[in-house]
Amino acid sequence: MMNKISAAIGLIAVMGGLADAASAHARSAPVAAAENKTVAIEQLVQSEMASRGIPGLQLTIVRHNKIEFTGAYGQANIESSTPVTEQTTFPVNSISKAVAGVAAMQLVEADKLDLDAPINTYLETLPDAWSAITVRHLLTHMSGLPEIADDNVRLLGGAEPEAAWAKVQALPLKLSPGTKFDYTQTNYVAIGKIIEKITGESYAEFVRDRQFDAAGLKRTRFADVTGAKAKPHEATLYTHLTLRIEGMKTVGVERSEVPFARHEPWTEIVFPAGGVRTTSTDLAKWAVALQKQKLVNKDSLEQLWKPQPQQDGSYRGFGSTINGYGLGWPSARRAAHPAITPVGGARAAIFIYPEDDLTIVVLTNLMGASPEKFVDKIASLYIPGLAVEN
Repeated sequence: MMNKISAAIGLIAVMGGLADAASAHARSAPVAAAENKTVAIEQLVQSEMASRGIPGLQLTIVRHNKIEFTGAYGQANIESSTPVTEQTTFPVNSISKAVAGVAAMQLVEADKLDLDAPINTYLETLPDAWSAITVRHLLTHMSGLPEIADDNVRLLGGAEPEAAWAKVQALPLKLSPGTKFDYTQTNYVAIGKIIEKITGESYAEFVRDRQFDAAGLKRTRFADVTGAKAKPHEATLYTHLTLRIEGMKTVGVERSEVPFARHEPWTEIVFPAGGVRTTSTDLAKWAVALQKQKLVNKDSLEQLWKPQPQQDGSYRGFGSTINGYGLGWPSARRAAHPAITPVGGARAAIFIYPEDDLTIVVLTNLMGASPEKFVDKIASLYIPGLAVEN
């Protein structure tokens, strides 16, 4: 996009030979700055890909609610040497929880869902131990529910979806509802079931109609649960890590020097927790639609993004940078240049900088790429004074 602008302005300068040197310089200076920024972005991306062993990556940058930059780098499939293009789709894992949060708030706006109502208001035959759990507890991971799926997306005990849902209800709560942040996929399995109960349609259908189609997303969908071979334009997933899981918890990893393909057996029951597959451009368009209040109103968006405190008043997230969590939306709580930071699968990230009118989307096909560790570096090219910690 920037190169096309450069060529066009250069042609005008040549044809307009009567313009004096000063005015020609005034016209070309912004173009040179744009080209320099493009070079800086691409050098940074290529450096991070090399140092982290990332096979393929997409990047989209939005400023003032307009896409300013898109890039596609590396390989979607190593074995076939298939390049990443702007049409390549990537799974975004837990970024899907932000989508589920939006779906919930759409029902709140329609007066069909109460965030502070007990979840047994909407779902019948739940255990008595779950009676104090509210919808808000689910969205903020403060329900205390046990885990239904491990980090390999394997359901509890290897059971079929509804059997796994029954099994998780037979387990004791890990924590008292509303006390502490404890991240589990079960929370969003329950959110999906509540949305289906209220709307009378599948979770995927509701989200497709109310978000994907409403935002004009062309390549966004939910994961294929049929086990079919990868379709054209789908990035193959890779990892250097073999997870060692005991029960439902990862207790260690083994690292390979050579990346190998990773399979994730998605089922519809976990779509709200992590089933979305998309491109960086589509995800950027979705973020723009949100910020333009095309999907939810301003008050709803503020509620989604607002970090929720634990019972003792402290905040929790995924680490020192992503240190808060709202209604499906993680955040970087900091005095200067705070960010809203949905991340997924240790390979996808979208950072929204509300005070700086900037959004950056990075999708990769490597588990362990952790783009959240270098998104601020890209943002610093647009935000003077942004401290880059990672």
